[in-house]
Amino acid sequence: MELKALQFIKKNINYCFLTLLMMSMANLLFMHYQFLLTVGLESGPNNWGPIDNLLACLIDISVLLLASWILTCFRLRMALIITFVVTWLWSFSNIFYSRFFFRYLTLSAIGQVGNMTDSTVTNSLLEGFQIIDLFYPLMALLFFFLNRRKRHCDVKQKSVSTIGALWLCVLSMVLAIHSLYAFYHKNSLMCELKKSIFSPSMDDILWPNSTVYHKGTVRKLFLEPLTHSVSARQQLSEEQKREIEEEYTDLSQRQTHRTVPEYVKNTIFILVESYMTSLIDQIIDGKEITPNLNKLKRDSTIYYNGNMRPNVSIGRSSDGQLIYMCGLLPLRSEITVSKAKDISLIGLPELMKMANPDLYSYTIIPNTPTCWEQQSMTAEYGFDRLFSVFDYEAETRFSVSGSCLNDEQVFSYASQKDKQNSKPFLSLILTVSTHQPYNKHEECGFNISDSRLPQKYKNYLINCHYADIQIGKYLDWLRHSGLYDNSLIVITSDHEPPFNFMDMVDKLSSNLPLFIINGGISNKDAWTGECNQLDVFTTILDILGIESQWRGLGHTLLNKNYKNSVTEKKQMMSEWIINSDYFSEKSP
Repeated sequence: MELKALQFIKKNINYCFLTLLMMSMANLLFMHYQFLLTVGLESGPNNWGPIDNLLACLIDISVLLLASWILTCFRLRMALIITFVVTWLWSFSNIFYSRFFFRYLTLSAIGQVGNMTDSTVTNSLLEGFQIIDLFYPLMALLFFFLNRRKRHCDVKQKSVSTIGALWLCVLSMVLAIHSLYAFYHKNSLMCELKKSIFSPSMDDILWPNSTVYHKGTVRKLFLEPLTHSVSARQQLSEEQKREIEEEYTDLSQRQTHRTVPEYVKNTIFILVESYMTSLIDQIIDGKEITPNLNKLKRDSTIYYNGNMRPNVSIGRSSDGQLIYMCGLLPLRSEITVSKAKDISLIGLPELMKMANPDLYSYTIIPNTPTCWEQQSMTAEYGFDRLFSVFDYEAETRFSVSGSCLNDEQVFSYASQKDKQNSKPFLSLILTVSTHQPYNKHEECGFNISDSRLPQKYKNYLINCHYADIQIGKYLDWLRHSGLYDNSLIVITSDHEPPFNFMDMVDKLSSNLPLFIINGGISNKDAWTGECNQLDVFTTILDILGIESQWRGLGHTLLNKNYKNSVTEKKQMMSEWIINSDYFSEKSP
């Protein structure tokens, strides 16, 4: 029997075709393997996961091969080459994207490919190279070497029976594993198959990484336009609308009383790139990393909370801005600004203008207006103007290296714009010098010699010291110009730094710092324990005493009896609001 089976295989399998096809399979398997090692899945790997993944990869290469075969007018060798090149590029792109954003590539991420022109993004991706990435040039060389060496081999002969035998083997493995799993659990075989292989679209939202791992790229990307189309709008049921309205109109955790003094007319929001609480009060080599922020923390008139949890998703920095400016949580399975730029939002500037129609609002960013849809999102939040690196170059007549301002230039430009204001203003200032990569540092006369620390982490700390110097200079300028005392000043971070890029994985806390200056907040009466980024929007409205229906989904930190604001229900509500364009029919 075994002899007959071997004879059948020898007679019906085309080993040249199989070898070239399996190299495409290897590209995808390597991608998923590296993803598991460096990022992981939301729900964790399960008993049947590797088998589902094997089947998913087989589906992907089969669909690609079929499409390539048709497009090349049925030239199978050329179809094999196209299949290899596409899987090679897709695997390579996903690995580097995941090291930066901790997700598989999505259509919304591909739509943001223009961000590659931003020097900070490009440099960060280039820093992601690792020795194991030699797999890609070696695999490419091996494929084209074998393809050339076997150029006289007839890959068409017995290719159909070869791929049929491959499918039969893999499906047999899948059914066997699922049957064993079902035998040890109460759930039926078909139930387990449905949960893992044919998971519904809701799983795409809740567990986007797990979905790609189990379903594969082809099924995920084909379904994404149906479930996450930028132009499509989710239709909410009356029950969902009622739940949303009941939540945000409940003021028990959202409103206390105005605390800011009457003479405070301006609001300055400083959003520091990739910052974390553990920097505050940190001393290395006998030197403070953040001396200026340390002074703020020690000032009893300033509200400080070092226990703020990051709530960002795939969009990272753009998600941080959305959370602070709108009081919403970002989408989990796609880059939020890709959809949010085309819907109606109720932002902090819009609500502040309701209370003060003379308010002038603007954002100062260190990069280009197209990066992460900054131009569109600035308008969506309700700002009057966006100032970018282009405006800086045009007005100062200085050319910027790398098309990105450093923090000294950002705060110098902010000072210039603040000085021009004759009306009350709201400004959002974004810094960048603490952005990865950390293979070098800003020259600011500050060095760290502690040999126990990784060099990239030391570079990051030096950059943080540099950012702290610029923040200190800006605050001193505000004092000198008379703007400090009549401005509510909020200083916080967009998200935690990428610990893997500084060789400090599992060694640091991801908590973020929050400083609120001139808010009239009594620290003994306010909440200083664990909180969320989502709470900042609501807290600012509470501090300013702004009356509005929409106060975000967060909770005010002025409430000593604060309760955690981020739950699975709140996450779903945020996604309902964004996906349905909820505010297009609502007033502030």
